[in-house]
Amino acid sequence: MTYSNQYKDVESIIDTLLVLDTFCATRDIEVEFVVVGASGILLFIEMMNKDAEYRPTRDIDIRVTEGVVTPELKEALYEYEIEIVEGVIQFPPREDFRENEFRHKIEGLFEAIDVYIPDIELLACTKIFSSRQKDLEDLEKTNLLELCDKDKLLELVEEYKGNMTWDDPFCNVHDLSRIFQEKGI
Repeated sequence: MTYSNQYKDVESIIDTLLVLDTFCATRDIEVEFVVVGASGILLFIEMMNKDAEYRPTRDIDIRVTEGVVTPELKEALYEYEIEIVEGVIQFPPREDFRENEFRHKIEGLFEAIDVYIPDIELLACTKIFSSRQKDLEDLEKTNLLELCDKDKLLELVEEYKGNMTWDDPFCNVHDLSRIFQEKGI
């Protein structure tokens, strides 16, 4: 995918989601998803009135939690630079993104789409259980971990570690203690 946008703030993310909502409404497509990745973190910071900044992102990453992704919807997502990241994220599992106690709905803006923002601890886990260097740098160089409730985060990390079915020496979970120590968390 070639990216034309850079999402630096919540307004630009919401604007794109509103365009998607209009597309879905005119075609009677209903879908529910959570926004993850950097765009999810930016939205969480704004929704929870946190005094924090986070890096810009080139796309909007989502996990679909309800509805059917038709070929027509898939095309629109591609056009609007919204990427479904189902195969990339192993943990947290999809069912955790469906639990209302772990997510917050963006109310009053959308007609055909239901948009949720996961708790910051779930968003952090998507970075912790990744092997991507960019995700490791997010853990090391941003204030993502400082935004988390450490006890809640560690409880989730232990649960997900117990469910890992692979041994990846490059998985960022192996660096978590070091990062906590370096950040003084």
